[in-house]
Amino acid sequence: MSIAKTLFICIILTLGSMSFSSATNDMVLEPIENMIKKIKNISNNPLEAVQKGEEQDYINCLEEYEDKKNDCCYDSKKKKVTTLETVVLEKTITKIGALLALGFGEAGSEIIAQNMKNSDGGEIDPLIPGKKIMAIYGFCDIRNFTDSTEVLEEDVMIFVNEIAEIVHGITTDHLGSANKNIGDAFLLVWKFDEILTTTDPKTGEITLKEDHAVTQMVDLALIAFIKIQKMIHKSFKLDKYRKNAKLKERLDKPTEKYQVKLGFGLHVGWSIEGAIGSSFKIDASYLSSHVNMSSSLEERTKEYGTNLILR
Repeated sequence: MSIAKTLFICIILTLGSMSFSSATNDMVLEPIENMIKKIKNISNNPLEAVQKGEEQDYINCLEEYEDKKNDCCYDSKKKKVTTLETVVLEKTITKIGALLALGFGEAGSEIIAQNMKNSDGGEIDPLIPGKKIMAIYGFCDIRNFTDSTEVLEEDVMIFVNEIAEIVHGITTDHLGSANKNIGDAFLLVWKFDEILTTTDPKTGEITLKEDHAVTQMVDLALIAFIKIQKMIHKSFKLDKYRKNAKLKERLDKPTEKYQVKLGFGLHVGWSIEGAIGSSFKIDASYLSSHVNMSSSLEERTKEYGTNLILR
């Protein structure tokens, strides 16, 4: 009986230990490991990390509810409230990654991630040399913006963001990326892969190869700007500004009624890609005379009475 009691107690203690270890592993260790992985992914590429996080959340949702894909993640009655601190922390990390991706943008995320890799300790260091690349630079500017600001006042932010939604959306759909929002202007970039460029070892001059992919990228940039103009004129959201009495009174001309218009400049060339700023504020940017050329081309559209100039 003593031996039986001893064996029974050993079995109970073993099962209890295994149960406790399993619970600890499921509720503490695995979530912490997942959080570490997410943080590493976010530091390497905020955009990719966020996309993977959203995909994983969707997969977990499908496994948990075993319902139709269209309904399982949007039915509030079926959702379970999870109060584990580790789960809350994981979701918070994903949200932070989404905010980083939103703040830096697609092009900016790559620049910042590369900057963090090249610096000691994985910190953002503005004193790191940039990288020479080839890209297409598109600059677009909202016409009559000063008058629109004075008339719309606080609503001018909604006005600009409704235009930005169209500009950024179409640019992304055509393999470009939004880099800067400068008040009434937007800088858009279509970057070429390194395999499509050649660098002269003696002079350091970078040029594009004669490749079908280069032609396609140029076509995509031009088509994107044409579609942006089309959507600006067809947008129901922007129709209220065309009918705004104050804007019409101020901007209507005898020969032309007020419309929401944008000017576009498009240019291809090299630039230095990198992070600009200090420990207080940093921004991902492209610097070169070719980037400035796209802005100058947009300015010339007012002189020549056209919406788009490319060079």
